Amino acid sequence: MLLHIPADRLDAPVLLGSRIVDVSQSWGKVFAPGQRNPFPQLMHFCLDSAGRVALVPEELRSLREEGRGRGRGKRLEHVHPLHFPVVERAADGSLTLDAGEYLSSYPLSVSAIPPKMLEKEVQLSGEFLSVSETPEYLQVTAKYTYASGLEVTAAVFFLFLPREPMPGKRVTGYNSAQQRGHRRDAPSQRWDLSRRDSIVFYVDKAFPKAWFPYIKEGVEDWNRAFEAAGMGKVLSALPEPDGLDRHSPLVNMVRYMDVEEANAKGDVLCDPRSGEILQGDILWWKNVVSLNMLWRYAQTGAADPVARQPEYPLEVLGPMIRYAVCHEMGHVLGLGHNMGASWSYPTDSLRSPSFTRKYGTTASVMDYARYNHLATAADVQAGVNLLPPRLGPYDYYAIACGYGADVPEPGEYCYYAPPVSAAISPDPSAQAETLGSDLLASSAAGLRNCCALLELDGLDNERLKFLKKQYYRYIWLSLSNFGGSVQGVPVPWETYEKTFSFVQKGLLEVPAALKDRKQEQRILEELCGNFLPERVYRALGEKAFRRYEKKVNKLKKKYNQSVEL
Repeated sequence: MLLHIPADRLDAPVLLGSRIVDVSQSWGKVFAPGQRNPFPQLMHFCLDSAGRVALVPEELRSLREEGRGRGRGKRLEHVHPLHFPVVERAADGSLTLDAGEYLSSYPLSVSAIPPKMLEKEVQLSGEFLSVSETPEYLQVTAKYTYASGLEVTAAVFFLFLPREPMPGKRVTGYNSAQQRGHRRDAPSQRWDLSRRDSIVFYVDKAFPKAWFPYIKEGVEDWNRAFEAAGMGKVLSALPEPDGLDRHSPLVNMVRYMDVEEANAKGDVLCDPRSGEILQGDILWWKNVVSLNMLWRYAQTGAADPVARQPEYPLEVLGPMIRYAVCHEMGHVLGLGHNMGASWSYPTDSLRSPSFTRKYGTTASVMDYARYNHLATAADVQAGVNLLPPRLGPYDYYAIACGYGADVPEPGEYCYYAPPVSAAISPDPSAQAETLGSDLLASSAAGLRNCCALLELDGLDNERLKFLKKQYYRYIWLSLSNFGGSVQGVPVPWETYEKTFSFVQKGLLEVPAALKDRKQEQRILEELCGNFLPERVYRALGEKAFRRYEKKVNKLKKKYNQSVEL
């Protein structure tokens, strides 16, 4: 397999990565056709003293330039650089390299299938299918066959980067540049709009044609924020044309993943030096619409008869698709989750027709607030909006911060709280599926809806199972109050009292159809275990901790009595 390297690309930075073109058996969200390896490697094609061309990792090249030999004990992922035989040297200085030996097996370092899985495989054959050479990249597509029956067709690319990276900066609320390990000072992911007039996304032909207007809308919704920041229309979504090289490392797509998985993802390829986003995808797994329909049913079905239908008409389904695409497009623009956005809104405002028509359910589509479960049937009849905003106030602010020339002052609805990895968030304002600034009111409305839906028609086994899960989820969310704090201010004891009352009512008055003893025991174990009590002690001191213990013991006693009865 011959590759041609222009003279001006020698010793220039190159990003080595790969994408799955086809695979004999997909594995959920882990790997499927269209997915890329998460950590492409920054490398350099360098001429060595023997006249060979070496593909040298950035970290090793830097160490050599600093005169530190082979690292002097510092552990590197790739101690030995890769060497490619030079087949031909042209008069203009360009080189023809033989990369056949290296690419004859799927490179584990940039595999889109977890390397630990491939390490266990015995490769039987490797067949080169095609090579693409452009001024921006080199790409080899090959098919690899393994003894287990696994067959993988992968496109391995060498994407040339500019010698001078985009100026990087850290922006609150944005994801950091992709890399192995963790760097606190890693630059934020952003597109360099000075190098391009627009960003085009092609919508996979596999999507139903009727969905295209909503997918297009979800992508292009973000133009509102760019225009507000004075940058004009930046994004456009077009149907996938015939002949598109959909596996190119520079083609942006909304990809349909024909795999039984309920998920969607905004995925980017970025320059790890600067965070510059070079290419982006929205990955849309097959069952994500089914999951959104379950959320819509559980959160709004008690108030809205339309949400109780077994199948949703396009006028209902379409805006839900637009919302999900818009959320993932935010990730493709570099934004992370803002789990505190819904906390910006007063709880009562989410039952106001005028407020919700203007602002939706949350101040950012990057929240996980989803649908308006606070609204009642009377609210819906009065015109309350059940959907998230096209873009919330925080989204306009975030785009201006990340892409604008000047950083604006945050508005009243620009509260930010990052996601928390703990099972019970220490920040009540930073949680998925909560609405408004009153956590208990939000969870109480959720329980109300679950109970009300049991009395209505159209409850099949799938919906019943989901309602049970949602019922206990709302109780779990309330536990965040114990030992929690918002912007450094501890939750007051008065809220503890209300939370204990809420949890007790939720556990003791579970409808029979939703009852799950294991979930109830898990909640009680959390309340009296180590994690929550220690948090309470640190937050409010020993006196409050003793009161908390008494409350927990009283709750356990009442629960055990109810079980015995």
